Amino acid sequence: MKIEEVSGKLKKLSKKQKIGLIGTLSLCLILMSTFLYINSMAFEVKSNGKTIAIVKEKEDFQMALESVKENMFKAYGKKIVFDEVITYERVKVDKEKIADLQGIKKAILRNINLEVMASGIWVDDKCVVALSTKSQAEEVLKEIKSMYKPDEKAKVEKYDYAENIKIDKVQIKGSEVKDVNEAISLILKGTDEEKTHKVEKGESFWTIAKKYKISVEDLTKANMDVKPEKLQIGQSISLIVPKALLTVETITNTTFEKKIPYEVEFEDTSALYKGEKKVKKKGKNGVKEVLAQVVTQNGIQVAMNVVSENVVSSPVTQIVLKGTKKVPPRIGTGTFIKPTRGRLSSKFGWRWGRRHTGIDIAAPYGTPVIAADGGKVTFSGWKSGYGYLVIIDHGSNTVTYYAHNSKLLVKKGQKVFKGQKIALVGSTGRSTGPHVHFEVRKNKVPVNPLKYVKY
Repeated sequence: MKIEEVSGKLKKLSKKQKIGLIGTLSLCLILMSTFLYINSMAFEVKSNGKTIAIVKEKEDFQMALESVKENMFKAYGKKIVFDEVITYERVKVDKEKIADLQGIKKAILRNINLEVMASGIWVDDKCVVALSTKSQAEEVLKEIKSMYKPDEKAKVEKYDYAENIKIDKVQIKGSEVKDVNEAISLILKGTDEEKTHKVEKGESFWTIAKKYKISVEDLTKANMDVKPEKLQIGQSISLIVPKALLTVETITNTTFEKKIPYEVEFEDTSALYKGEKKVKKKGKNGVKEVLAQVVTQNGIQVAMNVVSENVVSSPVTQIVLKGTKKVPPRIGTGTFIKPTRGRLSSKFGWRWGRRHTGIDIAAPYGTPVIAADGGKVTFSGWKSGYGYLVIIDHGSNTVTYYAHNSKLLVKKGQKVFKGQKIALVGSTGRSTGPHVHFEVRKNKVPVNPLKYVKY
């Protein structure tokens, strides 16, 4: 309908009809305003002066609070402790600011401190962990204590916690209540924090400790069940150094045997060269029985006090002969002595279809091998069929070979004197038993050693 038509019809109305129409319209406006006002009114919920949420009705907040408490009871098995004062203030707000049921629940969890009454383990008047029940707290303390049980053979003076411990009620956030395993882990480590490192190729405890700027000792404490020498690539290593919240202390009286080291005395002898030594009488350690009081904390020994000692066997002093004889010149003299004591088992020359370039002297395994003359060691090491070999240059184009040794006592470049011990008899290389293969070479050509030594 056009405005002109409406205007025309209004003009045709009587004065009385016009007054009635105006009254009807006014009433509609009043009713509409009242409806809009009522629908924009809400309650601002506060706790200790802090706004929690905007709700349509007080009952909406109460319903949401009871739902949250019920859910937390199901989760923790404890009634929720709620002692905050809630106030409601009538406010006029935009409709979209009024929270629905889920929004009110989230606001409660975010802004209100809902706590449960739990059983806490208190150490020196400080609660270190909380559990749902007293029996769980007792189980935690019993389990940790059993980890450090002393040896059944030891006489136990004390086996208990070092701190003052009690189990008592504690009001705490439900999310902070631990189960038994979580509580044990927290007490042993001292923290809930987890920080690990994956072992990479070529890494060791030393390189890992250096990388994270911690000591190898602390890294070892953090990984008591890991063998540092057997790290595997990809293995997880803890970087959190444990700082236990409780200390299990044991004091035991333990008996054990301890060796008494023998003393060494020296006797001069002209039978040996200066610098040479020989055991005349072998020493023997003694044994004593020790009774000691041992104090351990969480399995680590922190003190040991000796109560008494009883000698079971006395040590035997070792006597060592010390040479005083003047050392011969470390140069060739032109004359040779026997390289070892023993019997001639194979001569120089042809044998078994091949030429034998030296002589063999059979001797017991470990018999000393000595330099036939003074000179300079030009080789000391392994050489194919010779086994462990020493070669000495005596000057004047003369060298000697000492082969098949079990142990070498000199090094290349070392100067030796006639009669100096250079090796021990063995059977290394191509050998049929313990012996010394002895060669004399003149101008690099093997000659018969029996021209220089007699066997």
